[in-house]
Amino acid sequence: MGSREIKSPESLQETPATSSSHQRKKLSVYFIESDNRRMALGRGYTGGTTPVNVHGKPIADLSKTGGWIAALFIFGNEMAERMAYFGLSVNMVTFMFYVMHKSFADSSNAVNNFLGISQASSVLGGFLADAYLGRYWTIAIFTTIYLAGLTGITLCATMKVFMPNQDNCDRISQLLGSCEPAKSWQMLYLYTVLYITGFGAAGIRPCVSSFGADQFDERSKDYKTHLDRFFNFFYLSVTVGAIVAFTLVVYIQMEHGWGSAFGALAIAMGISNMLFFIGTPLYRHRLPGGSPLTRVAQVLVAAFRKRHAAFSSSELIGLYEVPGKHSAIKGSGKIAHTDDFRCLDKAALELKEDVINPSPWKLCTVTQVEEVKTLVRHTQ
Repeated sequence: MGSREIKSPESLQETPATSSSHQRKKLSVYFIESDNRRMALGRGYTGGTTPVNVHGKPIADLSKTGGWIAALFIFGNEMAERMAYFGLSVNMVTFMFYVMHKSFADSSNAVNNFLGISQASSVLGGFLADAYLGRYWTIAIFTTIYLAGLTGITLCATMKVFMPNQDNCDRISQLLGSCEPAKSWQMLYLYTVLYITGFGAAGIRPCVSSFGADQFDERSKDYKTHLDRFFNFFYLSVTVGAIVAFTLVVYIQMEHGWGSAFGALAIAMGISNMLFFIGTPLYRHRLPGGSPLTRVAQVLVAAFRKRHAAFSSSELIGLYEVPGKHSAIKGSGKIAHTDDFRCLDKAALELKEDVINPSPWKLCTVTQVEEVKTLVRHTQ
């Protein structure tokens, strides 16, 4: 664990009367900026990350990848997911009541479970993308799961074997609840494919927008402008997907039946998947950075273990950060040090004993500490 970019406090000559207050105001003086990335007020480090291709290798010519062309292949995936999400939300209760002969209460409960799974599973998708799989592979895996679920729902609405007998079941019988109910295995099949579809949203909803943003060069002077426009078009695609689900899909169901309506959702998802995979050579990727939960736990444990260490201790070497342009977190740049939540800064205090026996559960980088500070700020 190198520390050659850290300035020892022993070299800072201060009077006892001003030492404590000065350290509280400017703890970041313990940094030595390098790599021509000096910032005002000694604010630590910033910097981007190097995009890689789908194989994890650095991209030799960035001009041949990313940009708006790559982003266009990504928009369709979000639009199709929104179409399916709202299309099922609008139509599934009615389908279960009129076709599967379930009560409105049971139908609504099943759809609420679908909505809950699709929302809650997004946490899992985001975790897998950031920690292990990366955004591209997370989207690729879960969008395939989503398509499999929609295909299963389409088969349920198309093949009579998956539906109860519809003979002698008019509107009056349906309202009275006297129609032949669906068999237990038929409902088990429908619930399974419905919840598989909801689970498929885990890799789409938390990853598509950030993966699209990855296609733009953050070192470009037009980066912020491109990013603003990207998110404008991204949320436009979300709105268009919802409008299509509320209008066109409902029209198809009324004119051509349930199988055609759900089939249209499956076809739209299939086309978006095909376009997404076609665009693979154009995408820029960020390497997954390992488990963020582990990094948070390391900061909390290290800060607790050094809770009695003083910022003016003779054993203090400085605030620890790895040398070079990039942080210790794979695929991430360094984060500038901030002076709030001083208790968490103790996790980054590098003492002389840390040089002999370094441990990530006793010494964390400034960037790692700043991640936790950002998390705390958002919970306030």
